Amino acid sequence: MSPALVILTLGPALLVLAPLLALLLARARRRQAALVSAMEAAETRAQAATAQEMARAERERFVKDLALALQGQDTLEAFGDSLLTALCRRLEAKAAAFHCLDGEAGAYVLAARYAGGESPAFCERYLPGEGLGGQAVLDRQRRVCVGQAADWMWVGGATLAGVPLCLIVAPIVSGERVPGVVELALMREADAESLALLDEALPVVALSLDILVTLLRNREELERRDRRLRDSEAWLRTLYETANEGIWVIDTTTLTTDLNPAMARILGRDREAVVGHAVFEFVDETNAAILQDQMRHRQRGETGSYEIAFSRPDGRLVPCLMNASPLYDSEGTRIGSFAMVADLTGVRGMAAASLAGPRPDLAGA
Repeated sequence: MSPALVILTLGPALLVLAPLLALLLARARRRQAALVSAMEAAETRAQAATAQEMARAERERFVKDLALALQGQDTLEAFGDSLLTALCRRLEAKAAAFHCLDGEAGAYVLAARYAGGESPAFCERYLPGEGLGGQAVLDRQRRVCVGQAADWMWVGGATLAGVPLCLIVAPIVSGERVPGVVELALMREADAESLALLDEALPVVALSLDILVTLLRNREELERRDRRLRDSEAWLRTLYETANEGIWVIDTTTLTTDLNPAMARILGRDREAVVGHAVFEFVDETNAAILQDQMRHRQRGETGSYEIAFSRPDGRLVPCLMNASPLYDSEGTRIGSFAMVADLTGVRGMAAASLAGPRPDLAGA
């Protein structure tokens, strides 16, 4: 059968099927377009997810590096400088300020600044509720000022000067406390990524700041204790050097480890002639026996008062009253003994004079 005859034979059927074929073809094209659109949307979502993951990873790296940088600082000024430098470089801020809470005054004091020239934003201190920084402290929330709301801060440089387009005031919140405030001046509007990075960084900044403040407080306390200790040592040394009574310190082998000037005068010797020498070198046999007996009491941890006479280089005996005690170290181990020594020469002379009765030349007075 010839083609022409076939067409003539099928003509009526083709006329009926043509719209159906066109409809099927249109549906196929729409399905193909929908499939392409779905694939493109899926690719777009995948790219967006990848970009979000990369941004999240980048924020995480920044926060980690910032934490490491802050942990290496030992002053509030160095802490603030490191913080502002990192934030300004990452957020492209042109000026910034860091105020830290002064716990005693209850005010926020300027601890560090980044650029800004003579901007009035860099006030030295403010109280909670004063200005944007003080209000952010009370609200405990970040504030973003755009346009004219930010034109009170001035950004200056070597080749240009102007006002920022955007100002971010962010309190550093730690539990119920706000130990600091950061202010950042940008010459552009802050995008969502910049604000998200700042929000993720501030809790780490708060933790690092708390650690530094605690360390600084403990250093201050140690310094106060050191000053009190030095003052106490100076007072004791003055008392030691100027006391009228002698002070004698010996170790567990009876060797002299220290004595004050009054004790040296009692013995009639220079300090260098006594230190390192046994206490028995300065008594005769009779008084050595007294010392030996008293040493046994010190070894048992007992204190005691007794009279003894020390021998001077000129052979004269000096009667003394000894108030002796065992000496211990911080762990409770006995390391020797010490004694307060009073020269009884004057007392004995007065007693002898009173026993001798009135002087002959005064008998008839």
